[in-house]
Amino acid sequence: MTATTETLNRVFRLVATDFPDPDPQMAPEDVVTLLQRNNPAMPPCQLGERTVEGNALVFTLDKEPAKTKG
Repeated sequence: MTATTETLNRVFRLVATDFPDPDPQMAPEDVVTLLQRNNPAMPPCQLGERTVEGNALVFTLDKEPAKTKG
């Protein structure tokens, strides 16, 4: 019996929008930083839950809570 491996494509999901992985060699945290720089409308977010959907590893991006003064 031989073992086979399958490479999962990484996808970064913010609410209902999926962003493809710009560079599979980058750390997920660095990808989030890059996505925020390239998408000015993207709210501040952090990595959330990781799930496997089909042949994709989906990283959920959670919006950071609103900050209040005081």
